[in-house]
Amino acid sequence: MVMSADGGRIRARFDYWVRAQRRVLREHAEAFWMWPASPAEVIGELRRHGFVPLPERTDMSVLALALGWPDPGSPS
Repeated sequence: MVMSADGGRIRARFDYWVRAQRRVLREHAEAFWMWPASPAEVIGELRRHGFVPLPERTDMSVLALALGWPDPGSPS
């Protein structure tokens, strides 16, 4: 996988190989643009569909939400 930034978007390229006994049997490549969203944008969009963030996690790079759980930050 190769990624390169260009403004507010990322160009991603994936190369796949199927190998057997050191021979390439099949290969495929694909490339596409991605527009990354901030965690706040993802959470906001998912909230509109009933998801809420789970309590604080130790690995902040993992965005953890659940469907229908009470939001610990909302008033009771």
